[in-house]
Order: sequence, then structure tokens, then C-alpha cells
Amino acid sequence: MNRSALDLWTQFKEDHKISHDHYDVWAFGNSPQMADELLTLVLQGEKTGTSSLKLLYELEPEGEQIPEVGCYSVLLDGKDQAQAIICTKVVDVLPFSQITEVHGYLEGEGERNLSYWRKVHRPFFEQELNERDLPFSEDLLIVYELFEVVYKR
Repeated sequence: MNRSALDLWTQFKEDHKISHDHYDVWAFGNSPQMADELLTLVLQGEKTGTSSLKLLYELEPEGEQIPEVGCYSVLLDGKDQAQAIICTKVVDVLPFSQITEVHGYLEGEGERNLSYWRKVHRPFFEQELNERDLPFSEDLLIVYELFEVVYKR
């Protein structure tokens, strides 16, 4: 268990009178630098969406669950320190080819459009799939999560 995540969650629980301990802990991306860059966009209010490959949830040995509306996540920075808590507001599951301009905008990165989203996410997803000897396809399902920051350090 990440101590900083537990501490932040405990503060949030007390401040908001929450009685459960149902939350995930994670960082964006696949490097400390990417985690910091994307977390900064979240904390600035520019990034309110994120996307992942549905297939990877299915391949997780411990059966990681697809986010659901109302779920909480503690976000870590590139040094694995908890910085914020988000709550999932909307979950869309749709093929890569059907991601829209709105999804690209809400992702908050770069030029905040579909073209940029495709330019950075396709290689990112291809890398994740290559690590598992799986091919990329525009038909692969994407889990798109719209979230709201509900607590920050």
C-alpha cells in the first residue's frame, strides 16, 4: 500500500464523511515524467478525461476492473506521491476509430483535439500491446473515463 495515498484518502474521507475504503491508486502514463505532466494538466483543470485499452483490463491477472461511475482514484505523481483524488463521472467503451473530437478535447493534452489524441495514443497503445505480442487495430475497444477532481493536496 502506498502510504501517501492512504494518508490523502484518510483526509478526504474525514472531510467528506465517507465511510468506505473503495478506491484505486495509480499514475498516468508509463513514466515518471508522463505521470507528472498529465497530473499537472489535471490539477490545472485542463485534463478531465483519460483513456485505456479495454483488452488490458481483461488480461490483468488480478482482474483489474473497468472504472465505474462514482468510483474514486487517488492520483500519484512521478515520485509515487498522492496529489489528488478524482471521481469518475462517465465511462464510455467504444472502438478506437470512434473516439470523437470531444474525447480528444477533454483529454486535455497538446492541441486538445482528435488529431492530437490519435497521434499520441496510437503509439502509446501499440507499445502496450507490443509488450504482450498483440497487434493494434482501430477496432480495439477504448475505455474512456470522464472524471472530476474532488480533492487535492
